[in-house]
Amino acid sequence: MHFDFGLRGVLLAAMVLALPGLAFAAKGDLKVQVPRSAPLLKGRTLDLRFADFAQGIWVRDLEDCPAKRIDRSAPGSALAIYRGLWEMPDRICQVYGAELGRRDTQRAAINCLLNNGAQSIELVTVQPRGTNGLIVQEGERPPVHFRFCEQITPVLKAAENNQAAR
Repeated sequence: MHFDFGLRGVLLAAMVLALPGLAFAAKGDLKVQVPRSAPLLKGRTLDLRFADFAQGIWVRDLEDCPAKRIDRSAPGSALAIYRGLWEMPDRICQVYGAELGRRDTQRAAINCLLNNGAQSIELVTVQPRGTNGLIVQEGERPPVHFRFCEQITPVLKAAENNQAAR
């Protein structure tokens, strides 16, 4: 009897002999060490809400203040920011990572539900301008100047105020 394994035979034999070792390794022996945070985020803290300076109802034109319901305003005319929520006439969004940078500039990644039912992930930058202004830049679009219109009163605080007034 003559066996001519050749290169294919040797490779096949090596694979068959290695199978038990691979099956065992697939059960967790080959763990990869992953850093706990990306180098880009080292030393930084991400927040799940907007900075205090950005919170409130903002309008492009002060004639639109007091603001009607944000969802019924003209596109791009009004903006409501409260804690981790961002609402414009065409979408409502939630922050999933925000970082406060130098000079009170904050960048935030937001996950949005659009009025047409679609979803989008966006990057926004907010920066105070004077005492009653906010510069808002959505992604790579040009920055837009909003003016402070009114403070958002939390529901529990409003109920508390109503009880005190009675």
